[in-house]
Amino acid sequence: MEPRTYTTIDLRKGMGEILDHTRIAGEAAAITRKGKTLAYLVPAEWFEHYQQLAEQASAADSQNAA
Repeated sequence: MEPRTYTTIDLRKGMGEILDHTRIAGEAAAITRKGKTLAYLVPAEWFEHYQQLAEQASAADSQNAA
C-alpha cells in the first residue's frame, strides 16, 4: 500500500489529525518538501517492532563473531 503523502505545510497545519490518522489507521505517512520525500511517519508499533528486530540481528551478529 502506498503511504499517504503530506507536505511539510500540511504537517504544520494538521499535525494532530495526521498523527491520529497514522495511529488509528496503522498506515505510514510520507512527509514531502518540494516533491521530495523527507521522512516517513509510522505508527509507534512499527518502529518498536523494527527496533526489536535490529537488536535481535545485532545480538546474532555478536554471537556469530565470537
